[in-house]
Amino acid sequence: RLFTIFLTAPLQAFCLLLGHSGSDIDMDLFSKAEKLLSSSLNAWGSALATSNTLNPVWAQTLSDPFLRRILLRFLFCQAVLTLYAPTFNKKEFHPMCMPPLPVSVLPTTTNSQMVVMQIASIFNAVNNFIFSEEVVLPEDKHDDTDAMSN
Repeated sequence: RLFTIFLTAPLQAFCLLLGHSGSDIDMDLFSKAEKLLSSSLNAWGSALATSNTLNPVWAQTLSDPFLRRILLRFLFCQAVLTLYAPTFNKKEFHPMCMPPLPVSVLPTTTNSQMVVMQIASIFNAVNNFIFSEEVVLPEDKHDDTDAMSN
């Protein structure tokens, strides 16, 4: 069920995963996270479109706006569930696809981890995820988030 929500309403699924429902989410924070997610999905789309290792099946998928949206939301879902502490290193909880997507968009890449970290930071939930040591928020992102949560 959560997988389906990620494909239809990815940010709501992210909040549900963290135990938040619609009524207890600050709409300004949600809007900020939505903008960040939208720009991140666009960046993933560009990365896929310019990838030299993209399987032709996925190249065809990118030309259809609906399928492209589903694929990009899948990438977000995959990154979130892979990095989420309770499911970290538990492959049975990580969505997969065939043919495989390029390495450049896998959840373990710095870019994918940074997307999840930035969105988690907006909701003060960075500790719910496990990130590589080299993945850190820029200092001004911490200040921004701390100011919003006070």
